[in-house]
Amino acid sequence: MKKGLDAYKIKLIALVFMILDHLKSYLGYPTTEYLNWPEWPQFIGMITRFVSPLFLYLMIEGFYHTRSRGRYLTRLFTAGVIMMAGNVTINYLFLNAKGHTDEIGFRSLIQGHDIFLTLAFIFAIVWCLENLKDRKNIFRNIILIAVFAFFCLFNEGGTFLLPMSFIIWFFREKKKTMCLGILVFALLLLLKALVTYDPGSVVSFYSYICFDDQWAMAAVIPFILLYNGERGKNTPVTKYMFYVIYPVHLWALMIARYMITP
Repeated sequence: MKKGLDAYKIKLIALVFMILDHLKSYLGYPTTEYLNWPEWPQFIGMITRFVSPLFLYLMIEGFYHTRSRGRYLTRLFTAGVIMMAGNVTINYLFLNAKGHTDEIGFRSLIQGHDIFLTLAFIFAIVWCLENLKDRKNIFRNIILIAVFAFFCLFNEGGTFLLPMSFIIWFFREKKKTMCLGILVFALLLLLKALVTYDPGSVVSFYSYICFDDQWAMAAVIPFILLYNGERGKNTPVTKYMFYVIYPVHLWALMIARYMITP
């Protein structure tokens, strides 16, 4: 057994922090505002920001180890569509039930997380990049990359995960260089946060830096370095647990938020 962490153990760690992040995202404001609970710590977002880039990294690794890239991509897109359908259904039912029918529109209906679609588009981009590297259908793959990148930017976290995916793909065989690239990208995001902060604002610097926290994705670096390249425990349960836990816990939190909020 190699030293470090296998993919299964890393996913378990990521799942715990993912749920913590979503608990704050969905219940932080309503529980404080309407249930008079203590405010959730603002730093939670910073310590959980590594989760999505970590799943991205593991997905790209999976691209090179899967037996069928076609089935993998289909699974991601299918999960994304199911997630979107669930989000739309919950939003529609609760907006109607609460008499907020005037708020029912495209934007309000699609509200909710759906990282599956983002990962699916990036998976397709990586596939096209590999085809370009092998000089296969160059013009078609360039067009497809542009199309997939465009749609990716409109999905959850796409603005930040897309550039990171290029770093991970390009330096995949040079892990330390990859981590350096991620660190540089994170520092640029931190610089943006520092430059855009208005010292005269009523919002404290700490609150602002906790809000504009995408720079904290740099915390993914230790996990990438610890990853030993092994899949770890592999059963039908471990293979599909993320596909089940992700939508179920988010739908439960969406419903809880609607039930708390007037």
